[in-house]
Amino acid sequence: MIDSNVDENVKKLIEDSKGNLRWKLNLDCFILKIIAIPSSRLIWVVGSEEKAFLVDGETATVVKQFEAIAEIIFSAVIHPKTNDLILCTSNGIRLLTIGGETVNLIDEDDWFEHISVSSDGRFIMASKGKTLYSLEQKNGSFELRGKDTSFTSTISDVIFNIDSFLVSNYGGIREYKISNLNEYTLFEWKTSLLNISWSPDKKYIAAGTQENAIHFWPYPLKKEKDFQMGGYPSKVDVILWSEDSKSFIVNGLEDVHIWDFTDGPPFGKSPRILSCGYGKIIDIVYDGSILTAASEEGMIFYFMPYQSDQFINIQAIDSKITCLGISGTGGDIYVGSKSGDIYCL
Repeated sequence: MIDSNVDENVKKLIEDSKGNLRWKLNLDCFILKIIAIPSSRLIWVVGSEEKAFLVDGETATVVKQFEAIAEIIFSAVIHPKTNDLILCTSNGIRLLTIGGETVNLIDEDDWFEHISVSSDGRFIMASKGKTLYSLEQKNGSFELRGKDTSFTSTISDVIFNIDSFLVSNYGGIREYKISNLNEYTLFEWKTSLLNISWSPDKKYIAAGTQENAIHFWPYPLKKEKDFQMGGYPSKVDVILWSEDSKSFIVNGLEDVHIWDFTDGPPFGKSPRILSCGYGKIIDIVYDGSILTAASEEGMIFYFMPYQSDQFINIQAIDSKITCLGISGTGGDIYVGSKSGDIYCL
């Protein structure tokens, strides 16, 4: 519990931060995800229930509003060519167009939780429980290509990198190449995997585990060359790589850990620790220069990790933070909250 002196400091920080706030917009829903459209002032804002919005990030105005999409929305990605939004929901898979149309790609009353799209926008993979759905775009629309029901436990994540999809569940990660979605390579590990991150140079696959650790496999797969980083006090929620693949970034409890992969796996080394405080770190974004970390309690910390382990700035909002986004044109940070407010910093 925060003591009274700290509480007063936080209140002052919230007031001071208002002067650096570009804008604030309330969308009256729990903000699940914010996705900026590359090289654009537009952002997609996804609520956890029923709603999604296309927002102008310069004027803080709603360009398009979508309602009654589904009872629950679980995850979202944008199409890399059209910038349309693709959603996993409790009622199937939905596509929301920039023009304001809602298209039902899969219409089933069950929970679709994870989704990814190929870099050319041609293929989509999405999971519903233990089933993996693959869709292919033909003649301008997506068609169901197949269902893989060979999984023995619930799928925990689906991501894409260059020419392959990765799909995780208990026991390992499967790699499906888009050249042949009917076969896969298994990166085996006998535990529950929670989330996946693939280095941009495609040399390492990382997965957060149920045992408060991160497991790694070299790529391409090499037998008995996988390794693990453990000892975290809680499950690792955020795992991401820097664009140059030299830094692997994870959230601790009230701090950010950066593992140095410049010369390969950091065996025998400790991570750099960027200390934050004021609650669990809930999300991180990094543009290669400035790393921004947000705590669930409403604090936003800015670091320049190549120069110092100390934060260069700190701001606060008067709400519980749910997610971060970064402007498609660079510079601005978007903060989503449980109260439905979006902040542009």
